[in-house]
Amino acid sequence: MDHLPVRFNPAELARSGRATQITLPVSHFARFSATLADDSGEVVIDATFGWTEDRLPVAAGSQTSKVNVTCQRCQKPMASEITSQFRLVFIATESDASELPDDTDPVVMGESEDISVVDFIEDELILQLPVRVVHEVESECDPTVLAVLGGEKSGEKEASAGTHNPFKGLDELLKN
Repeated sequence: MDHLPVRFNPAELARSGRATQITLPVSHFARFSATLADDSGEVVIDATFGWTEDRLPVAAGSQTSKVNVTCQRCQKPMASEITSQFRLVFIATESDASELPDDTDPVVMGESEDISVVDFIEDELILQLPVRVVHEVESECDPTVLAVLGGEKSGEKEASAGTHNPFKGLDELLKN
């Protein structure tokens, strides 16, 4: 397996049918790292290049990201591993994307013959972020934060018990 350069020409790699790998720090991916708890960690990309039936360069492979995400329950950082498979086709314009099969995602190259690894895979990384991120077991969460949240919940119940409901009598009227 060859090492993928930081910038590469997809058509050139497709001609050779190369299987490549690259490991980059998460900090290289500005948009992706902005959604994380911090920019530590790494992204490992394994890709094999070839051609589609329409003679467009394609990269198929996987990515594994070891990152720190923010627990939505306690708002503290937690380690996470995000993996995904991809099949990316390199196209010249956005309009070319409508002609692609459903199992492929487009990477718009524009006028350029080469592309950076960041531009190649960053959208895929962002799409793979989990929607809900929490520690698997609540006891792994920060106990101080959980105590505050628990206090707010019980305080909310007490407040709602003493709340005046001006429409409470409507139930009685509707029954008659």
